[in-house]
Amino acid sequence: MKGEVIIFSGALFDSPLWTNRQNIAIRLAKRGWKVLYVEPRLFLPKMMFGKFPGTKGRLKWFWRLHFPWKATENIWVISQFNIIPKSREYKWVSAINHYLNNWVIRLNAYLLGFERPVVLIYDTEAAQYLKEFPNSRIIYDCVDDHKVQAGVNRNPKRVEEEEAEIIDEADAISATSPSLYFRFKKVHDDTYFIPNAADISRFMNWNGQEPSDIENIPHPRIGTVGAIDTYKIDISLLEQAAAKHPHWHFVLVGPRGYVGKEMDFGIKRLEALNNVHFLGEKTSEEIPGYVKNFDVAMIPYRESEYNKSSFPLKFWELMASGKPVVATGLPSLMPFESLFEYVSAEDFENGIEKALNDSPEKKEARILESKKHDWNSRVDQLEKLLEGMN
Repeated sequence: MKGEVIIFSGALFDSPLWTNRQNIAIRLAKRGWKVLYVEPRLFLPKMMFGKFPGTKGRLKWFWRLHFPWKATENIWVISQFNIIPKSREYKWVSAINHYLNNWVIRLNAYLLGFERPVVLIYDTEAAQYLKEFPNSRIIYDCVDDHKVQAGVNRNPKRVEEEEAEIIDEADAISATSPSLYFRFKKVHDDTYFIPNAADISRFMNWNGQEPSDIENIPHPRIGTVGAIDTYKIDISLLEQAAAKHPHWHFVLVGPRGYVGKEMDFGIKRLEALNNVHFLGEKTSEEIPGYVKNFDVAMIPYRESEYNKSSFPLKFWELMASGKPVVATGLPSLMPFESLFEYVSAEDFENGIEKALNDSPEKKEARILESKKHDWNSRVDQLEKLLEGMN
């Protein structure tokens, strides 16, 4: 066994949309790390009686509140819950909910043989576990600006306090965007810029059949993949472009309102346009087939504090496909703007026009650059931090 790591993930392991956490956990396990994947605290009544956000069902989630689920070789998954609401708002509520979960996490870590694990943190609420593992190496892998993160009931002041506690105890910090890197570098010497990555080979080598629900959509197809969340995506930008260019067909592949946001009027107006096509949620195995059948791939994000620090996983997936890419609202992508169309909202339509006239040379350059950003390269860098080799 290479080592032990407890990942405080902030995401359900069997969520239909995988994030850094699951991708990193599974690759560490394949390299011989023993992994305990700790899911975030979620409100118990909502998880038991509301719409369940994962793919494996509420009973499995409830079971792993008490007993670890062996997801695959070397990975055990355990859940947490909040019995009192507003845990992300009030410190005293959070302390009670933590007390109810803490003993289960520590007991199961002990029973599974985790003697001196590295603690890898994604969720700032895990600050409450720092004192529970006093002899452990602490790594904070920051992939979002948590204090402005939308769609989660959280008090920004509480998140800042939690993050400050983690920074004080962390042996090293990694950040996925330049803005996050420079922020943490000011307060912690061992801060490293490790950009997001992707499963490059799936997108580069896909050669299957065209999906049946896209084959009758006319060209040119301007498409995107991932959650259709209004706090990220600039819905009005899409509506304006689609209304102005009825011969362009906008294809949106992914669930709507994934983190719980209600549908807004902008999405309803998009649905009314004949050249906008919502194809719904697809599996990770199906996604490359849709991307390969776009004429232009897009990441039409809003300009916001949240997106300022975001580096979406889909970027390298789209680049690996070779498709021309148009993106807005994501300054973290600017170092690669020679390879794709990074434009302002005002130039979005011009960016699509340029992308439709893309060159074979730029296609090859995108694929070549994407090969440097697969998950293995990111885990190589992160593993050095876990082992104290930074």
